[in-house]
Amino acid sequence: MAVPFSRSSFRFVLAGMVAGAGLGALVLWAVHWAPRLRPAARETAADAGDSRRNAIVRAVESAHHSVVTVRVEGGRREASAKDDALWFPFKVGRAGRYDWVGSGFFIDRRGYIITNEHVINGADHIVISVGDADRGMSLPATLVGSAPQYDLALLRVDSLFTHAGVGLGAERPAFEPARLGDSDDVMVGEWAIAIGSPFGSEFGNVAPSVSVGVISAVQRDLPTFDPDRPLGPYQRMIQTDAAINQGNSGGPLVNANGEVIGVNAVNFASVREGSTGIHFAIPINTARWVAAELLQYGEVRRPWIGWSVEEVDAGVRRRLQLPEDQGILTVRGVVPGSPAEVAGIRADDVLQSIQGMDPYSLSRAERILFGTPVGADIAVEVLRDGQVRRSVVHVEEDPLSRAERIQRTARAAG
Repeated sequence: MAVPFSRSSFRFVLAGMVAGAGLGALVLWAVHWAPRLRPAARETAADAGDSRRNAIVRAVESAHHSVVTVRVEGGRREASAKDDALWFPFKVGRAGRYDWVGSGFFIDRRGYIITNEHVINGADHIVISVGDADRGMSLPATLVGSAPQYDLALLRVDSLFTHAGVGLGAERPAFEPARLGDSDDVMVGEWAIAIGSPFGSEFGNVAPSVSVGVISAVQRDLPTFDPDRPLGPYQRMIQTDAAINQGNSGGPLVNANGEVIGVNAVNFASVREGSTGIHFAIPINTARWVAAELLQYGEVRRPWIGWSVEEVDAGVRRRLQLPEDQGILTVRGVVPGSPAEVAGIRADDVLQSIQGMDPYSLSRAERILFGTPVGADIAVEVLRDGQVRRSVVHVEEDPLSRAERIQRTARAAG
């Protein structure tokens, strides 16, 4: 006798069929599709990691192996009025003397290091710390030469390659020379990365730290707070809001390509009031030729043009029929055989421009010529007999300073 198939029985069978189909689909997905989705998840995580490795991260990865901590033992600097407005190296008091701590960076594979002159000023011993948090080590450094007029110094670590795991032959080198950029190509508003050792090794290791900002301005001239030296070393500076604290002095200012564009030098701030967000670096183009001069001569040769100039007074203005409403310089005299005379410049010529800029005062002319190296060519325009004349002056070394340098070299050799 047939068993009647009720509606409830039909619903039970139908539910079983649906459940079985769902279970089968789940098994099929687990076997066939899940393995394909797992790599996609891994790729998504990798993509996220790549997106975090932005231009700043890549620049730091490229540049930070060149940075060192510079520790000076026996520095005997004395505080001055300018120390209240410009922060200098971090100092740690010790039984009658100070340790000064700053930063620096390697510029080539021979172990040469650029830093600030004020970092190593008065040093008895200089030690650099190199490496990261895991493989840091300290090595003695020698002073190759210094240029107080540019606040730059050149050091060298002779024993760098004799230490296992430090030289370039290591699997993970503890240092790489910095890639030097072109500070004449710096753009206001582009990224600026300051790398160095703020407050030395007070944070437990020698790994350099990073601060980020933008280029705020270029061609900045800083006051010297010294009436006897109105033109100090901080001319044509790069301004940034990337934090440069005590101990950062001498470290690199890096662009988004990982290229060094400046040497961190000062934080324009009050020690009592703290940082103002106005920080300055010496252009790397200046540091580049200063380092070359120090390496070859042990000092920066003094440039010489061979002219004397003066600001025009009322009598000269009337005699030369010059306008009264602007600052004007004239050539008072020219040394026979000097670069100025060779270029055709004469006494009473009125200076119209130097390097395309108006030298309307003596201080302005000095600032235009600041940092001009021996061997450079300078474009000069003068007004003579109502006509503008253009000349190129080839800068030579000051004969007096050259004679003094030769004498010093002879005495050292003898």
